[in-house]
Amino acid sequence: MENRDLNLHRFLINCGFKEEDIISIKNDASFRKYYRIKNKNLILMDAPPEKGESVEQFKTVADIIYDFNLSAPQIISLDTKHGFMLLEDFGQTSFSKILNKENESELYKKAIEVLIEINRQSKSKEKRLSKLKSYSIDLLVNESLLFIDWYLEKRKGELVSINQKKEFIQILSDNYNNIKPQSSTLVLRDYHVDNLFYLSNQRSLKQVGLIDFQDAVIGSPIYDLVSLLEDVRRPLATNLQNELLEFYIKGVNINVQNAEQEIKFFSIQRNLKILGIFCRLSIRDKKDSYLKYLPNTVKLLRKNLQDPFFINLVNWLKQFKNHELI
Repeated sequence: MENRDLNLHRFLINCGFKEEDIISIKNDASFRKYYRIKNKNLILMDAPPEKGESVEQFKTVADIIYDFNLSAPQIISLDTKHGFMLLEDFGQTSFSKILNKENESELYKKAIEVLIEINRQSKSKEKRLSKLKSYSIDLLVNESLLFIDWYLEKRKGELVSINQKKEFIQILSDNYNNIKPQSSTLVLRDYHVDNLFYLSNQRSLKQVGLIDFQDAVIGSPIYDLVSLLEDVRRPLATNLQNELLEFYIKGVNINVQNAEQEIKFFSIQRNLKILGIFCRLSIRDKKDSYLKYLPNTVKLLRKNLQDPFFINLVNWLKQFKNHELI
């Protein structure tokens, strides 16, 4: 038995279970693995520390969410050294499974109300967020460089020089500095319908169960809004997207023009990163299922790059012929 299997065995025994009690379930795009405990409302997370995963970080963010009086899975048992966690199972009611034309406006608005509450609570509980790193422009740029490394170079076969990379970094940095986003809110980073659950046994905002938040940072509240409204896995109709944006802007009382500019920036940054990540998953990890989302990702990028504010990025992209972004 390999060390990881042995450590998993020991963790299960300590929790009162054994290997026969667990069923593997669909995993995400990370190195984490998930299992359901048979006949129990429990999930086992296997998050190998040697792959950069951290159950301790999950607990840190979960404690913040509890403190904000919102719903994160309750942690039953934790092995930080080996990266195992037993936690509450929210079941089969993820938004992505229950959304339909009749309920989508209501459910999306409830998800946005959670973001508004996170924004409000973050302002009054800054010390609570002090353990989290900042979603700085350096981190945002490093994520966007995945676009060059895995989409332009490895998928499209383009040659990108060091000077061209430096120019790309400078353009994104200039855009960010000109927009001047807020940077003091809890940002969950993967706030989309696959990671939101409708909890019928809860009330008010606690009806929205939150998962997959271990990579949370402190940054702009607009980032999670973009994750929700411009999700390549489930594109929204323009009229619904506009309705939801208006609902958010009224809830946080911000300038419409500033919000729209910031949304476009974070959508571009996020989708450049997504192109890189999905191509990396295919090329490096042999996970081709994400490639079906590339057309939606390209479509979103094309839409937002039409804004003259991003003309420098458009001109930079024009150097490379073998892509479909402009």
